[in-house]
Amino acid sequence: MLYLDSADRDQLAPLLATGLFEGVTTNPLILQRAGLGPADLPDLVQWSRGQGCRRFFAQATGASLAEIRASAAAVAALGDDVVVKLVCTLEGLTVAKELTAAGRKVLITAVYHPAQMLPAVAAGAHFIAPYIGRATDAGRDGLALVRAMAQVADGTPRILAASLRSVDQLAEAAAAGAHDATLSTEIANALLDDGLTRSAAAEFEAATATTASAV
Repeated sequence: MLYLDSADRDQLAPLLATGLFEGVTTNPLILQRAGLGPADLPDLVQWSRGQGCRRFFAQATGASLAEIRASAAAVAALGDDVVVKLVCTLEGLTVAKELTAAGRKVLITAVYHPAQMLPAVAAGAHFIAPYIGRATDAGRDGLALVRAMAQVADGTPRILAASLRSVDQLAEAAAAGAHDATLSTEIANALLDDGLTRSAAAEFEAATATTASAV
C-alpha cells in the first residue's frame, strides 16, 4: 500500500482523488509544517475521509508513560480507521502492547535498527516504520535495515518504509522487502509523472491522431 506523508490539504487533495493512495500518515513534525497541531487532528481526519482516505495514522506524544497513554487514547478515539503511531521506546512499546491487547492497530515508528522489530512483534504491532533516509544520513544503511527487518519477522508487522528521499529509494525499499511506503507529496507526484512515460504517451497520441486523419 502507498500512503501520503503530509498534512497539507492543498497538496493531499489531488493525490487522494486518484484513489491510488490508501491513506495519510502524520507525526508532530508533519503537522507543524502544515501549521497544525494535535488539536487540529479531528478536523484533518474528517477532511481526509471525505477525500477518500481509508486509513489515517496519527502519533501519540508525551514525555511520560501517563502522557503517552492519554495521548494514545485521544488518537484512538478518532475512529477505527485511525492507526495509533508510537515511537519505539520503552514507554511507546508499553502503550502499544496495551492497545493491541485491546484490539487496536498500532504502528511502531522512528525505527533505526533491525532488532527493534523484535519488541514491535512482542507488542503485537500491525505496522513498523523504518526511517530509511534518516538512518542513511546517520551513517547506517537504510535499505539494509529494511532487508534485515524483513528477515526478522515473516510479514507481521508490515514494514512501512518511511523517510524516503526519492522514487529510486522507494523502488529499492520495495525490493528490499517493505510491504508499504509513505511518500511526501513531492515524491508521490514524481512517481506519477515520469518524463519518459510522458514522452511515450505523447507519441501514442500523435500516432492515433495521424491514423484518425488518414481514415
